[in-house]
Amino acid sequence: MVWVSDAISTATSKFNRFYLVPLFGLVCWYAMCLGLIGSWVSHGSKSYPKYDETSTPIPMERIGVILEPAFFITFVVIHAIVFCVSIYMEFYHRKIGKLIKFIKPDVQKRLAFASIFFGIIAQLFFIAQAVVGAVFIHKHKRKESHYAILLATFGILIMVSLALNFTNYYIMGQYYRRYVNGDRWNKFTISFIIKIVWLFVTIGLAVTTCVFYIKNNQTVSAIFEWIFHLWYGLLLAFWTYDLYPLTELRALRNKSNGEVEVKESKLQQIKKKLTTKSITGKNQTFVGRRLSEDIESIEVDLEKKMEDDYTTVAPLETEFTIEYNGSSSQESSPRGPSRQNPFVY
Repeated sequence: MVWVSDAISTATSKFNRFYLVPLFGLVCWYAMCLGLIGSWVSHGSKSYPKYDETSTPIPMERIGVILEPAFFITFVVIHAIVFCVSIYMEFYHRKIGKLIKFIKPDVQKRLAFASIFFGIIAQLFFIAQAVVGAVFIHKHKRKESHYAILLATFGILIMVSLALNFTNYYIMGQYYRRYVNGDRWNKFTISFIIKIVWLFVTIGLAVTTCVFYIKNNQTVSAIFEWIFHLWYGLLLAFWTYDLYPLTELRALRNKSNGEVEVKESKLQQIKKKLTTKSITGKNQTFVGRRLSEDIESIEVDLEKKMEDDYTTVAPLETEFTIEYNGSSSQESSPRGPSRQNPFVY
C-alpha cells in the first residue's frame, strides 16, 4: 500500500483546493432535497395510499423511493462518498501538518480513526436503506424491508461519528486557551460550540420526527423530517470551511521555490565564471576537468539537500513554518506558537 500513500502525497502537493469536495457534496445534497420536493409538487402534492402514505406532506425519503428512486439512490451514494472522503481528508492533512497538527496525537488520532470507522459504516447503512426501501416499497412489502431499523442504525452511527470528530476541536480549543493565547473563545472552541449545537439540534429533530411518527401524526412527522434534511446539509458547509485553509499552501510553496531558485542561480553564476576561463595545457585541462566534476557534485548535493531540508510544510499558526533538517524553524515550547495566523485553521 506504499504506492497509495505516495499517490496521495503527490496529489496533495499539487492540488490544495480540497474544500471543493465538501462544497460539491453541499450542492448535491440541497439539489437532492429541492429536486425531491419539486418532483412531489409536480405530481400534484398528493398522498399515496397504495404505498401506505395517507397524509400530506409525505416524508422526503418516501418521495425519493416512490417517485424518483434512481435519482434518490444516486445522490445518496454521492453523499456517502463525499462524507467519507471529507472526514478522512481533514484527518490526513492534520496528520501530515498541512492543517494544524493534533495537539494530543495519541488521543486525537484514536478519536479520528473511530470517527472515520463509524462514519463509513453509517454511510453503508444509509445506502442500504435507500436501496432496500426503493425495492420493497414497489413490491408492496414495506414491512419486510426493515427500513426503519436501517435508518435508525444510520442515524445513531452518524451521530457517534460526528461527536468523535467534534471532540478533537474541543481538545485543541482547550490547549490554545491554556498555552497559546489565553483566549477562551478561540477559533477551535467557537468551531466546537457551533458544531455541537448543530449536532444537538440534529438529534432533536430526528427524535421529534420519530416521536410524532410513532404517535401516528404523520403530517407533523413529515414536516420535521423535511426540516431535518435541510438542516443536515449544513455539516458539509462546516467541512468546506475547515478545509479552505489548504489553499494558503500555494503561497507557501511559491516562497519555498523562490528560495531554492536563489540557491540554484548562485551555483550557476559560479559555474559560468569557472567555465569562461580559458584553460590550456595538460595540467590546466586536468584542473578544468576536476572543476567541472566538482560543480556537478555540488549540484547533486544541492538537489539532495533541498529534498532533505524542505520535507514538511506545516502551517502551525504562522504564515510560513518550514521544517529544516528535522527541526522547525520556530522554537517548540509548551506554550505553542507565539503569533496567530487567522487564516490557518
